[in-house]
Amino acid sequence: MSEALQKSIQEINKLPGLKKVKDEVKNLVAYLQSSKERKEQGLGEGPALTLHLIFSGNPGTGKTTVARLLAEIYRDLGLINGGKLIEVTRSDLVVAEKGKTAERAADKFNQAIDNVLFIDEAYTLINKNDPNDNGQEAIDELLKFMEDFRDRLIVIVAGYEKNMKDFVAANAGLASRFKRNIVFENYNDLELYQIFYKMCRENNYMIANDASTPVKDACKKVIEITGERYSNARDVRRFFEGCIQSQSVRLSLKKDKTKMDLMMIKKEDIETTINNFS
Repeated sequence: MSEALQKSIQEINKLPGLKKVKDEVKNLVAYLQSSKERKEQGLGEGPALTLHLIFSGNPGTGKTTVARLLAEIYRDLGLINGGKLIEVTRSDLVVAEKGKTAERAADKFNQAIDNVLFIDEAYTLINKNDPNDNGQEAIDELLKFMEDFRDRLIVIVAGYEKNMKDFVAANAGLASRFKRNIVFENYNDLELYQIFYKMCRENNYMIANDASTPVKDACKKVIEITGERYSNARDVRRFFEGCIQSQSVRLSLKKDKTKMDLMMIKKEDIETTINNFS
């Protein structure tokens, strides 16, 4: 296993939570690595395994991050040359004028050749309630590209779990190409705390000793407060940014601030932020 491949796998393993996702990626990489080694030994590649994937789950569960790392893994295994993640949504592909969506989608898909195409909220391309919707043009063009460039284009589609099931079931061409579904589960409060701690570390902040427990309690409240609108890492980022703002307001009243003052997030910053969180 190359050093670059090991690094990408380590980056995925360092992500908080996502145990099932990590297991799926581990199994996929192991199979692809074995297939590569068999080919090198003249044993053939073995049964073909689809590289196109469905990433299903709620917002903020790390789908884009994992897709970006997986693109690098595919490159390191020699499956694609580029290794970049080309991210698009419906607004990048669909236009109101009939016949123009295919042209626009083709421009975007061309950029993804030799890389990984990532279509977020892919289910929005299908709208059976509107016969005049042009999303089907984008899907038809996608299927054409997946066939014409089947050795040079890998596609990952992402969105809410139920919606992605409906998306694939709505078109026989999609169902035949997207056979592997990786489910991204919601983060629990402990995983939110780990994400919060990671954000602090990456941005040169520290958590005061007496603030550690309040942060853990606040992470539970973040889930409770957001309820059905819970957006996982997106919500904990909002909370983190709120803590930074609370710290800034507190420090605005202090003279002769030290480096430690500017780094330290205190208990009162946590409490002020969670009390105003919505």
